[in-house]
Amino acid sequence: MNPSRFADRIFEGGTLLTMNEHQPTAEALALQDGHILAVGTRAEILALRGPDTEVVPLQGGTVIPAVVDKLSNNNSNAEEEEPEPQGTLAPGQRANFVVLSGNPLVVTPRAREDLRVLHVVKDGRSLYFADTPPAREKREKKDEDAFNEALFLDESGWLV
Repeated sequence: MNPSRFADRIFEGGTLLTMNEHQPTAEALALQDGHILAVGTRAEILALRGPDTEVVPLQGGTVIPAVVDKLSNNNSNAEEEEPEPQGTLAPGQRANFVVLSGNPLVVTPRAREDLRVLHVVKDGRSLYFADTPPAREKREKKDEDAFNEALFLDESGWLV
C-alpha cells in the first residue's frame, strides 16, 4: 500500500459485516491500492479522506466480504502461490466485497429473497453497480482484465 494515509476510496453510510470477531460490524471502510486501509466508524474513516478520495455512499446498504476464486489454467511452469487470506473486512486484506440492499442477518428468511446486490468490488475496483448499464461503468484500461474473470454469487451473497 501507498505510504500516504489518504484513502483512494471510502464506502460509508451503511452497515459492514466484517466477519471479524473483535469488530463484527463497522460503519465505513477505506481502500488504498486495492486493499482495505481501515475499517471503523464513519468519523474515523472520513478522517482518511484526501483531496482525491472518492466517497461512495452506501445508502443504508450492507457490505459483506467476498471470496474471489480466479478461473485459471494449470500451468506446470508456473510457481504455486500461497493463497491470500479472504473472507473478512480487515486492514491489509484485498478489497473484495459485495454491497447488499439490506442486512441478511436481520431480515426474515422470506425477505432475504428480495435482497439485491447493489455493488460488487474486486481488488478495490467496482465491477457492478445496480441499475447501471455496463456501458456507463467507469473503467480504465488496466481494469479490462477484471472482466475476463467469472463472477458468481451464491445464495449467501458470497462472490465465488
